[in-house]
Amino acid sequence: MQTSLSSIISRFRNRKVAVWGDLILDQYVFTSAGRVSREAPVLVTEFEKNEYRLGGAGNVVMNLRTLGAVPLPVGFVGKDASGEVLLGLLREQGVATGHLVAADGFATPLKSRILAGGDNTKKQQILRIDTLPPGPVGERARLRLVKALHAALEESDLLVLSDYLAQAVIPAVFQQLRKKFPALPSVADSRGNLLDFPGVTLATPNEPEIKSLFPDRKFLRDADFTAAGKELLERLDARGVVLKRGHRGMLVFGRGERAAELGIFGTSQIVDVTGAGDTVLAVLALGLASGASLLDSARLANIAGGIVVMHEGAYPVRRRELQDALR
Repeated sequence: MQTSLSSIISRFRNRKVAVWGDLILDQYVFTSAGRVSREAPVLVTEFEKNEYRLGGAGNVVMNLRTLGAVPLPVGFVGKDASGEVLLGLLREQGVATGHLVAADGFATPLKSRILAGGDNTKKQQILRIDTLPPGPVGERARLRLVKALHAALEESDLLVLSDYLAQAVIPAVFQQLRKKFPALPSVADSRGNLLDFPGVTLATPNEPEIKSLFPDRKFLRDADFTAAGKELLERLDARGVVLKRGHRGMLVFGRGERAAELGIFGTSQIVDVTGAGDTVLAVLALGLASGASLLDSARLANIAGGIVVMHEGAYPVRRRELQDALR
């Protein structure tokens, strides 16, 4: 099995994948802990440095890039300082930004994580501040996005939907795309809106998301998740559903196949789950784009997820790391 999985990874190179979604800028503000303020019962910390990383759909893009693929991000970016930083990060990695739409009045989503600690101690996150778009973009920007999306799909092997904020990914547009590109496979990750995308090839919910899709169920046993996964597969008319269960691994549902359970890869002593779902999404997409089976794609995604949760922050897995993990 290891040989066959390794051969799949080798086929990741140069696969073109359109990533349609909400690109987020992650800011990490490192500070040193000092004293308690005399003004209020709060901690006073001293600024050390800023670090910026790509989050949301941007993290999917980065994972595709480090796995050897050619990602084509499609989404909105603001005409603001955060937008300039986000575009700069993409360009530094050689990622094309021509399908991103700079929209008037749109605030580039920014998640600022404040970390503090002493000189010889590990920095800990003490606060997160989210700066999100105040409302939907205008119709003109949406039309430009649809045009950019069509252009990206003309040269892509697969479409990834990374719907974090329900801003860029529009269900009605997805249905139009299915008619224009009927043979193009698609993989969707959506925060709470997955049922709005019937016809998607593969869906990747996590446990909280599948619970929200079936609010009348109690989910007291493993069998409850299995039943929900099977029903979601039918309701979406999808080829597959991969249910991410955190430290419990994955459940894989394929049409006409028995549900398969995958245990976690590596240790359960997890460092940080930030961005792990994006990594799973990227590897599943590349597996399908490379002609791999759903189960083999899920096996690789499970291994990749086990690698990234051992790193702090959104960490894009490298192709070599994935190959080495199979040995």
